[in-house]
Amino acid sequence: MKEVCERFGYENYNASPLEPTELYEAKSGQEIVGNETYNMIDRGDRKVTIRPEMTPTVARMVADQMRELPKPIRWYSIPNLFRYERPQRGRLREHYQLNVDIFGTDSIYADVEVIQMGYEIMKNFGAQDNQFVININNRKIIQSLFETYLSDDSDIYAVSKIIDKKKKLSEEEFASSLEKYLGGNTADFITKLSVSSLNEIDFMPAEELEKTRQLIKKLQGSGITNVSFDLTLMRGFDYYTDIVFEFFDTHPENNRSLFGGGRYDDLLDIFGMEKIPAIGFGMGDVTARDFLETHGLMPDLASHTHLVIAAQDEDSLPLVQEVATELRDSGINVEIDFTFRKFEKVLAAADKKRVPFFIAVGKNEVTSKMYQVKDLTTGEKMDVDVRGIIETITGPKK
Repeated sequence: MKEVCERFGYENYNASPLEPTELYEAKSGQEIVGNETYNMIDRGDRKVTIRPEMTPTVARMVADQMRELPKPIRWYSIPNLFRYERPQRGRLREHYQLNVDIFGTDSIYADVEVIQMGYEIMKNFGAQDNQFVININNRKIIQSLFETYLSDDSDIYAVSKIIDKKKKLSEEEFASSLEKYLGGNTADFITKLSVSSLNEIDFMPAEELEKTRQLIKKLQGSGITNVSFDLTLMRGFDYYTDIVFEFFDTHPENNRSLFGGGRYDDLLDIFGMEKIPAIGFGMGDVTARDFLETHGLMPDLASHTHLVIAAQDEDSLPLVQEVATELRDSGINVEIDFTFRKFEKVLAAADKKRVPFFIAVGKNEVTSKMYQVKDLTTGEKMDVDVRGIIETITGPKK
């Protein structure tokens, strides 16, 4: 994730995990604040919330420094987030999430760029195009449909939440839930909602559809062909104003949303600031891991330690520390084992931790300053000096 973000020129930021509850009440939505957050009163009698998402926080940060920051602002972070909900597959009460945002441009190429970044992260994971689909919608289109059938804002809000849960409901449950608000117009509403192409939409002027059409066209022109228009795509947060998108796993055993985002051009209103266009997405580590495991793409993770050096006794420990310091100065990560256990036990522990190289240092090594490096992945052994250890692990110096 980090590698792709920095490849696209995005800078890392971080922030406190605690925010005023009002920040989320204003823009995340009452359902999320009331049911899915950890809220408390602090010692100053202030209502505070442990962050359930990062977008309101980054909006606050940008609002505070907006005049000083060069535009467009390209930021990313990978914070831990907290949701009070029932732990289940794809959802935990705490998780880490990549957040990518670009502020200060309403260009369609910003929308293209953030979706490209999501696509490149999936490719970086080793995913193939047929393993996921990118669903795209426009909140303005769906808002136009709402206003055709509904006049009350609370009804519009309720219907939007039902649509957001559509994939979890049977056709009968979905229709029944809508009927409370739409009455005899329910069937006609569902028919209009079920269009699969922008060309089938007849309830708003064609020019209003053009941005969404152009976005899909530009993504396809950049080589991203697994893109689909989905009028039922809402995304859960209330602050989205325009384009929304979602990466969706196509595997039948994990047929679910992986991550998504959208444009939120009005979010800075909460701080009394002038509007600044913004678009971004969040990608959680839990759904990412589920995707990798489902498709057999989980990497074979090894230790970041390159070498374990075991000292036979206290007499050999000074040399071990001297060698370790020289190797560390050369960029090699070294663990010293000073338990003075049998070498076989230290080697077994190193192998279990997936450390690739092992050296044992005793009386002979103290005298000769030559060391037998064992490659734990191949079983090969090499007798070398300190320079030889460095070249064995990092490769010959060019």
